Amino acid sequence: MTEWANGYVEANGIKIFYHRTGAGSNKPPILLLHGFTDNGLCWSPVARDLEETYDVIMTDARGHGRTEGPIGQFSINLLGDDAAAVIRGLGLDKPFLFGHSMGAVTAEAVVAKYPDLVRAAILEDPPFFIPKDSTPEELQKLQANDHQNLAFQKLPLEERIATGRTHNPNWSEEEIIPWAASKGEYSPDIMQHRAAFRVFPWRDLLSQISRPILLITGDTARGALVAPEVAREVAALCKSCEVANISGAGHCIHRDRYNETMQAVWDFLRNHQA
Repeated sequence: MTEWANGYVEANGIKIFYHRTGAGSNKPPILLLHGFTDNGLCWSPVARDLEETYDVIMTDARGHGRTEGPIGQFSINLLGDDAAAVIRGLGLDKPFLFGHSMGAVTAEAVVAKYPDLVRAAILEDPPFFIPKDSTPEELQKLQANDHQNLAFQKLPLEERIATGRTHNPNWSEEEIIPWAASKGEYSPDIMQHRAAFRVFPWRDLLSQISRPILLITGDTARGALVAPEVAREVAALCKSCEVANISGAGHCIHRDRYNETMQAVWDFLRNHQA
């Protein structure tokens, strides 16, 4: 199995760590943006599939993985600025973006604010919440979830891997191991900023986007975030947006239904290749 190059790029005032499959090649670039508490290597199976055709870059987001520097006022806008700085810092020529969850809404921010830097973007189950005041019960649930995440972070890696295998029996080992490793690497300080995702103005950004977008959705009954009515609203707001629903998938769509997700991804990439 080919080993990937890795290193740091100075971007937006911090040192962002990345893995890259095709540095120095003429392959079109694709930048993969991971979800909250994950890291770049959580994209390993996707990168293995794409690397023959694309120069795949997997970054560790601010506050995650091996990226160095303060988390600052951790926000989607800041993460979007980081990603744009990575594109410039590595000299990427109009890459595709493919983001999951936090990474998906980060990709939305990049393509809206920096359209000249990007070819097209794939958004996998972004946190497109309908803004509303959280009830005390909802806030308590979020806080309890954060406490569980922090407790999980302190477990030995072997226990995190075992838990991943038990709770996600359909995931491959190539998904489980980097996922479990990533849960021990993020800064606990990011937890205090997660509630801000629930009020991010994603609608305003969608109306500004002209680049091609693929929104990948799952089943809300299985934990996916984007409900069918929200997907319809996204398509109405962003005329360049396509929607692919992956039946039977939860929030981690490409992990739950890998082959179906990647078929939609490949179709989109081929249709929008220069």
